[in-house]
Amino acid sequence: MQKEESLAQLVYQLAKLVRTLEAINRKRKYPLERAHYLLLLHLNDNEQPQSIGDLANKLALDNSTVTRQINAMEKNGLIEKMANPSDGRSSLIVQSQLGKELVESMHELRIKRIGSALQDWTQNDIETLAALSEKLIQSLTSNLSD
Repeated sequence: MQKEESLAQLVYQLAKLVRTLEAINRKRKYPLERAHYLLLLHLNDNEQPQSIGDLANKLALDNSTVTRQINAMEKNGLIEKMANPSDGRSSLIVQSQLGKELVESMHELRIKRIGSALQDWTQNDIETLAALSEKLIQSLTSNLSD
């Protein structure tokens, strides 16, 4: 297979993957919206207060998108804002206890569901997919301006 054919196949498979994940998300009863889950997961991983700009950069989003999500999350008690000591005009974001509990619950639920779906896969296949997915995401996000 030529590289162009391989790329066309990859584009098709990625489109199907996105569609499948959207269908799964609609059918599952998760405790958090997908956007809130990703933001809380990032906050959970870092365990340090993050600025909206840092969150936007990490998740390849616009600051305004993250600001809207953060405002909704604050209303739902998922995060707390604190004054940014280096810039009094901005805030730093931290998880609330509720946010921490819900993101951990959702993360465990997703691991179980993916584990069940991939139960016939080898450990090596799962590790390879994880590594290649990370590499793909890094390549795609580094070319967002294109």
